[in-house]
Amino acid sequence: MDRNTKERKPFQQDRPVHLTGACKDYTTEDIEWIVRQFDVSGSIIIAPFPGRGNINLHTYQVLAGGNEFLLQKVNSDVFAMPQRVMSSMVASLDAQKNSLAEGKGDSTWEPIELILTKSGKHFLDLTDEHGWSVWRMMVRIPKSVGFKSLSEIQDRSIQMKFAEQVGRGLAIYADITASIDPHSVQGSLPGYRDTGLYYRQFHSVMAENRSFDTAQALLPQDPIVRSSTEKHFLVKASHEEFEARRSDPELRPFIELVCEQEPFAMSLWSAVAQGRIRHTLIHGDTKLENFLFCSVTGKVKSLVDLDTIMPFTWLADWGDLQRSLVNVAGEKERDISRVQVDTDVYQAVTRGFLKTAKEVTDNEVAMMSEAVEAITLELGLRFLTDYLRGDTYFQLGPDDPADLNKVRAMVQLTLYRQLVEFGPHAQELIASLRSGQEA
Repeated sequence: MDRNTKERKPFQQDRPVHLTGACKDYTTEDIEWIVRQFDVSGSIIIAPFPGRGNINLHTYQVLAGGNEFLLQKVNSDVFAMPQRVMSSMVASLDAQKNSLAEGKGDSTWEPIELILTKSGKHFLDLTDEHGWSVWRMMVRIPKSVGFKSLSEIQDRSIQMKFAEQVGRGLAIYADITASIDPHSVQGSLPGYRDTGLYYRQFHSVMAENRSFDTAQALLPQDPIVRSSTEKHFLVKASHEEFEARRSDPELRPFIELVCEQEPFAMSLWSAVAQGRIRHTLIHGDTKLENFLFCSVTGKVKSLVDLDTIMPFTWLADWGDLQRSLVNVAGEKERDISRVQVDTDVYQAVTRGFLKTAKEVTDNEVAMMSEAVEAITLELGLRFLTDYLRGDTYFQLGPDDPADLNKVRAMVQLTLYRQLVEFGPHAQELIASLRSGQEA
C-alpha cells in the first residue's frame, strides 16, 4: 500500500489517535499508520520520546491499551543494512530469554521485548517504500532509570554502587548471550571495531591518499566492508590544512604513540585469531546510558540499544565500558593534565563484573586490564585519523570547534597512557577478585 496516496484505507479503531509534540518528516497520519501495523489495539497516544539517543532520532512514546511502548525507526543513514540490525537484535534477545528460562543469569534481568507486527514479524520493513527504513516497537521496561554519566549521582558512595551494578550488568549480559554462534550473526556496521582496518585508514591518511587508486593496497577486500568504509581512507582536508594538522607539534607525540603501539592495539584480535580467548557475540556500545537500573532497588536490570551486536570478544565490551567510565575529565577536556583514571570506579566496575561472571575463562581474565588499554588506544586512533583526514566520520556540528576531534584524540591517548601506568595495579585487583581475596 502506498501511504502517500489519498486512497489509503481508514484505520479500524474505536477512538482517534492523538499525536503531541513535533514530528519532523512524518505526519500524524504516517505515525498512526506505522503504529497500527503492530499488534496493539484500542486508542493510542503518541509523543516524541525525550530520552532518544543521537542515532535513532525518530523514537516515540506510545500509550496503547494501558501499556507503554517505544516506537523506533532504525537510522538507515547510519545502519545501511537495517535488517542486519534487527536479525542480530533478535538473536541477542532470544539467547537472553532462553538462558533466563534455564535459570541462568539473574531473575531481576529484563531483556527488551519486541512487539510483533500484525503479520507476525519482529519488525516492520518499509525500506522499499520511499526510504522509510525499518521500524520496531518495544515494551518500555517499567520502573527503570538510566544515567548518561555517573556525575549525575551526587553521593560518591552511591556512585560506586551503580558502578558496581554496571559491571554486574555486563557480566550477566555476556553470560546469557554466550551460547550464540558468532558465525551465525553478521555485524550491522561493517568494519566497526576492526582495529586493523582503523590502522590501514590511518596509514592511508598519513600518506595523504586522495584517490582509491593510490589507496588501493590498503582498502578492504570484502566488497561490503569496502563500500561502507572506503571514503575514510582518503584525505578530505585541503593539502595546506592537512599539512598543518599532520605537522602540529602538539599532535606529533600522539601520532608517534599510535605508530609505536600498533602491535599492542591488535592484541585482542590476535588472541581471538589464535584461539586463546573465545569468539563470542558482543553488544558493541556498552556506555553507561545503555544500562537500565531498577528505580526502587538500584539493581541493574537490562542492557538496551542492541544496534551494534557483532562477533568479537566480550573483552571489547569490557574495555569500552571501563574506558568510558574511568576518565574523570570527560572526552572534550582541553587541559590534558586533568585526564586521570578514577581508580575507585575501575575497582567497583571490576568487582561487579568478576563477582557475577560465570562463563569467563582464565585467559580472558588475564587480558582484562590489557583490553581496557587496547580499546582506549583504538578510539584515540580513530579520533586522530578522522581529524587528520578532515572529520569525515565523527562529523562536526555547527557549534563544534574545528579541532574537536584533535582534542578527543589527545584525551583518549592520554587516558591510554594513564591506563598503562595503572596497569600493574589493575592486574593485582583483577587477580585478587578472581581468587576471591580482594585486598
